[in-house]
Amino acid sequence: MTHLSRRQARAITGTTKGVYADFMKAKGRPEVIQELGDDARLFWFGPRKADRVLLFFHGGAFLFPALSSTPWLWDHAQDILSKRGVEFDIAMLNYTLIPDAPFPTQLKQAVLAIQHLIDTGIKPSHIQLTGDSAGGALIHQVLSHILHPLAGVPELSLSEPLGGAYMMSPWTSLTDSSLLRSNQGRGDLVSVPIFTYWGSIVLSGVPTPDLPYIDAYSAPQSWLDGSDKAIKRILVSAGEHEILRDAIVDYAKEKLGNHHRDVAFYLEDKGVHDQPFLNFLTGDKDTGKLTSFIIDWLDNGFCS
Repeated sequence: MTHLSRRQARAITGTTKGVYADFMKAKGRPEVIQELGDDARLFWFGPRKADRVLLFFHGGAFLFPALSSTPWLWDHAQDILSKRGVEFDIAMLNYTLIPDAPFPTQLKQAVLAIQHLIDTGIKPSHIQLTGDSAGGALIHQVLSHILHPLAGVPELSLSEPLGGAYMMSPWTSLTDSSLLRSNQGRGDLVSVPIFTYWGSIVLSGVPTPDLPYIDAYSAPQSWLDGSDKAIKRILVSAGEHEILRDAIVDYAKEKLGNHHRDVAFYLEDKGVHDQPFLNFLTGDKDTGKLTSFIIDWLDNGFCS
């Protein structure tokens, strides 16, 4: 990926629809696709049957589709929690990639998805958001929009805080910075130049006042004040060896942790960017301590 242009990389990564179709075929399940309008749709991992939902925002720098292993991690979590008596449905948001549609299109589509779940009878406290990399950044966008409604994006009507949000290796710094360069050369899959190249595409045309929504590193220290009134509990994780490590630590402990009463942070030993998904991508039978931690965290959220 480091040596490919955006167009070259997208040509070989396929589509999120393809990732979903391959997963459902492998599991022997019929596809359940729900159109939301504005080119947004939900890919359900099975028929709607529970009153709790895990809503997943995939990563890929907003430029690329979901990793082929992403459905397998959440399906694994659902299987384990089902054995514990915790039932929930899983939906993955299929949002429009950049530059096919620029910011804030993806935020609008995420708001549409959450509002749709609420409008169909799911209590906000029964919704847990999850997102990796750019998907984690999209959760930050949603949280920012709840606290600072962005013109042109529908407001999210919440009668109570959302149940939880988990950000795996969130893309918290889209531009070159000291934090982005402080953990180089430790074996991560991506480099500072490729992160900043992708970031330049994502940020192209974004007005300066809108930067805190999409580039968390540029947000004022008080930007997320009151965030515990929007989302009940938040988990953020990073890999010890990933380029984004220190930018994620800064976000979790300074930008978010100082303004939210229930923020958990997990630093994965020797982990790289999106490590849990890589474990499933390679078929590693040891899914890792972080995956177990995520599952237990979701369990506590759905049971609270």
